[in-house]
Amino acid sequence: MRIAVAGVGSGGFDDTVSPVFGVSPSFTLIDAEDQEILAVEIIVNPEDLCAAGGAADRFARDLVGRDVDAVIAGEFGPEETLIFSSAGIGIYRLQDMAVRDAVKQFLNLAADTVRDIRRGIVPTGYVTSTYGGGIGFGGRRRRARGPR
Repeated sequence: MRIAVAGVGSGGFDDTVSPVFGVSPSFTLIDAEDQEILAVEIIVNPEDLCAAGGAADRFARDLVGRDVDAVIAGEFGPEETLIFSSAGIGIYRLQDMAVRDAVKQFLNLAADTVRDIRRGIVPTGYVTSTYGGGIGFGGRRRRARGPR
């Protein structure tokens, strides 16, 4: 399994998990199997993700190309969420901890703060909408008023 963790610094296990995927200056890629770390790679963000223009989307696609199975950050934008979910990559929201602790928590799946959108848990901050099956506001109001 390959895990990508967004960091606020130069990457590595001692870095802190970034509160926002889109502004992460580095990513720590961890290859793990059966809770054992096999390899660690640090990727310095090749672009300024703070700039507008979808740079975060391009880097999300780069992680997809690196065969990542899971991504950890505090928050994800809707574009990154769509890219990762359509590629079958799990999105996990963890923050305020060292990369080392986030990886340990992910591998143990021990905390309630781990949220995977592929398993039906919607990250906080996103609103889901359903359509149909309800009365709605438009149709009845228009008909009730009628022509005047």
